[in-house]
Amino acid sequence: MVDLRVQTKLFIAIAVNIVLFIGVILFVIKPYFVEKSIEQDKAMTHDQIESVTEVFANHRSMLERILVDWAVWTNAYDFVQNKNESFIENNMGEETLDNLGVGAMIFLNEDREVVYSEFNQFYELDNKNEKNDFTNELVRYVNSSEVTQSAVYGTDFGPVVFMSHPIVKSDGTGEPGGTLVLIQKIGPDFMAAMSVQAKTKLSISPLSHQRLTIEQDNQFARVSLPLQSVYQDANWEVNFSVKRTYYTNTQTMLETGMLGLLVLGLGLLLTLFWTVNQIVTKRLMDIVKELKWITKERNSRLRIRLNPHQQDEIEEMAVSINEVLDALEQTQKESLTRAFRDSLTRLPNRLAVEDMFMNLPNTSYSIGVMGIDLDNFRRINDQFGQRTGDAMLTFFASRLMFYKEDGFVARIGADEFIMIHPGWATEELVIVANQLVKDLREWGLKQGMNHLSLSIGIDELEPSHHSYEVMMARLDVVLHEVKASGKDKILSYQDIEDGSHYLQALEMERDLRYALRHDEFELYYQPIVSPKPFQVRGVEALIRWHHPQKGFVSPGVFIPVAEQLGLISDVGRWVLVKAITEIQDYAERFDLFLSVNVSKRQILDGSFLEALEETLAKTSFPPHRLHVEITESEVGGNVYELQQFIQALKTIGVKISLDDFGVGTSSLSYLQSLRLDIIKIDQNFVKGIPENKFDRALLEGLYQTFHTLGLDIVTEGVERPEQLAFVLEYSGSLIQGYHYSKPIPVEQLHHYLRKTVMTQI
Repeated sequence: MVDLRVQTKLFIAIAVNIVLFIGVILFVIKPYFVEKSIEQDKAMTHDQIESVTEVFANHRSMLERILVDWAVWTNAYDFVQNKNESFIENNMGEETLDNLGVGAMIFLNEDREVVYSEFNQFYELDNKNEKNDFTNELVRYVNSSEVTQSAVYGTDFGPVVFMSHPIVKSDGTGEPGGTLVLIQKIGPDFMAAMSVQAKTKLSISPLSHQRLTIEQDNQFARVSLPLQSVYQDANWEVNFSVKRTYYTNTQTMLETGMLGLLVLGLGLLLTLFWTVNQIVTKRLMDIVKELKWITKERNSRLRIRLNPHQQDEIEEMAVSINEVLDALEQTQKESLTRAFRDSLTRLPNRLAVEDMFMNLPNTSYSIGVMGIDLDNFRRINDQFGQRTGDAMLTFFASRLMFYKEDGFVARIGADEFIMIHPGWATEELVIVANQLVKDLREWGLKQGMNHLSLSIGIDELEPSHHSYEVMMARLDVVLHEVKASGKDKILSYQDIEDGSHYLQALEMERDLRYALRHDEFELYYQPIVSPKPFQVRGVEALIRWHHPQKGFVSPGVFIPVAEQLGLISDVGRWVLVKAITEIQDYAERFDLFLSVNVSKRQILDGSFLEALEETLAKTSFPPHRLHVEITESEVGGNVYELQQFIQALKTIGVKISLDDFGVGTSSLSYLQSLRLDIIKIDQNFVKGIPENKFDRALLEGLYQTFHTLGLDIVTEGVERPEQLAFVLEYSGSLIQGYHYSKPIPVEQLHHYLRKTVMTQI
């Protein structure tokens, strides 16, 4: 093949490859795909079997839960013992079985005699005798020696799901007082519902196969599933079909594909022979060589040489390639311009500022920097229109260019500008700043806009600070301080360096993160006591921070900062883990509960529940000894999320307290929608007791209301004996306050609890 033309070589090579490709498909790929399709159909059939089994198992589990809920119930126990005559009236309405999704319910006494039976409307029992016959037939199953808890039986009315359970008291004590039987008719409606859940059409028939049977042809796999795999006893089976989709589709695809491939291969050979036969190869290769040369040289001015004697498609392609190269060169120039220049004001942009600092020569002099924000620029755009806003920006850019002299000005944001001038000090920048303020106000008055103002921050960068990052960070600090103090001001970094609220906030954030990493926090515990007889019932965990340099930092100071910075979830996790770890032994030894607080952010982001489940799993701390306190002010506006959160805690076994009741305004309206266990009455209600008549009447009414609702109460802030006497007179509330103890470290809590035990002895 050495002397053959390129198109001939290409023709032979492609022909051989097409033949080989068809052979591989016919003898390798086709058997493989057929085998895989059979395996996929088998897997799909088994998945459908599992799905059908799961649907019936879920239905059985649902009936079992209903059966246990009604059978393990003192009211039902008393009813079959003839001690609860109002049971039927109170619990067995016309819609009870519909709501439960049950076909029939039969109550038997301990002698297996029918006490009461109720049937769903879909049972087609025309008269009382038919119902009695059906009931007696079911009772025979109960009285038979081989009765099982769950079964599928055939009756004169068709197959039914049959379930029974002894009727016992709610606490499980005593001998069974009778038997509860649940029936679910397996009729067309039932099978239709199960078919929807299983996503396939199901039918039921008497048992004809002793085990799972799958019969298949080219189209379907027909399955017979004995219900004994789901229920304890069943002489029925479920039948359904699964279409062999993968196998049929694969067969059709392969047959069609092989035919199409043969036609396509023949057409491709003929077309290729005619196309390659044209004299194009050499010219195309010449163009490729020139493109490679241009790529290697990376010179955007190079172009492909054109042949004026050729006017065909290849020549047009060469012209088009040159045009693309022209466009790329122009686009490169425009991109560089746009990348470093603002399109509206034509000033350099932030990238240009950064590039300037990257190429800044080493100098020994200071650099003067002025950052400028146009105050309320968005409001100006909204009020006067986008064109006026653009005109304002253009005017201001022109004034900056006028004053910059040998300096550098740029627009670094929508309403943010910067002036950089090597060698200028604060005094020169202040003069320019004042002039800019004056110019803008005069321009605004001409446009009918009063009180246009600027927020300006000035800084002098020493040689050690000559970097873009340092410059922008210092400007951000001083501009933040200007805006925090009301805007329309000129401040320098040197003016606010020692007293900046922004820097203090940054310092507080840094200190908080350091405190979390290095365990600077500690927990104090305030006892919650029952006065008569005196007993410590629980403790509330309260966080404290002793800063190494600043000393004691009040929670009222650092908790809001942690909330604002998004650190409260980390702080809350630390408190939860630390409190459970420290109090676990005391809780068991002194029969105490532990109360911890949770913030709104912890509720919304799910971090508290995650930390709680992890900690309870690691420590085996009893969930019923943990009380989670939700502050009243956290309730409003998040009722749904709070309900979900409380439900999750209830599932775990944790109790819920509403803390600081009375501080907010929404508690009473939410008491009926939140499943609370404990109300903690805020100390503001107690301060005026017993002197203030209004506080006395209000607190007395709250006690009566909460006792009526069945809520436990903790009264906070009890400090004086007369306050304690009032609380004891009108309630059985638990007490939390300085009268018994202030918050104390865990070491002092140990001595306090031991002293309490000794006092009781």
